[in-house]
Order: sequence, then structure tokens, then C-alpha cells
Amino acid sequence: MALARPKNWVPNRPVQDSRLAWEAAIPELARRSRKWWTAPLRIAGAAVPNRRVNGGLDGGGSTGFAREIGQDASSGRLKDYAIPVDAVAERLSPDERKTLRAEGVLPDWFFDAVEEQRRAHRKR
Repeated sequence: MALARPKNWVPNRPVQDSRLAWEAAIPELARRSRKWWTAPLRIAGAAVPNRRVNGGLDGGGSTGFAREIGQDASSGRLKDYAIPVDAVAERLSPDERKTLRAEGVLPDWFFDAVEEQRRAHRKR
């Protein structure tokens, strides 16, 4: 199996397998959906003292702005994975579904199949 169980996983919930697959996949998909420039932007924003940037006022500053831009950049791309995850979740075997429900773990092939499905969906 590919990745460790997501935080706060509740085993054997009465929801569809596609929903469980989405919840289990979010940490990895969020990592994959981040644009390359969001990390340097957050680092640069965190390195600037807030008081100098925001006129000497407490709070705010560039760190919040950089974080907001980084989240906006990744959230739109994360949405691109919703339909492919749903489609690929239908291919899970009964044993893989059982493991997903109990442990929140997806098989090794799952994320490659999601990427392939996402690319095919974008071409349409």
C-alpha cells in the first residue's frame, strides 16, 4: 500500500468508497497540486519582518499574504483531481476497498491512475 493513513481517519464510515478515496488521497493530491513557486513565496514572506512591511502594526504582514496566494494557487488545481479520483475509485478491488474503509490507505497504483485520468479529462 502506498501512503500512511490520513490524520483523524475514522474507520468503516457509512459513506461511498469514492468519498473515502478522496479523503484518503487529499494529503498526497495537495502535495502534487502545489505550484513550484508557492514554497519560495512562503519562505520569502516569512523572512520579512512584519512590522517593517505593514507600517509598524502588529499582526498581518507578508506571511499571511504569501500563505493566501499559495493556498489559492493550489486549491484550484486540487479541484482538477475530484472527477479522476471518483473514476479511479471505481476500479478498486474488494480487498482494496476493505483496506481503504478500515485503514484509509490506497493502493500503490492509485495515484498514477488518477494522474493519467486527470490528463485524459483535461484533453476533452
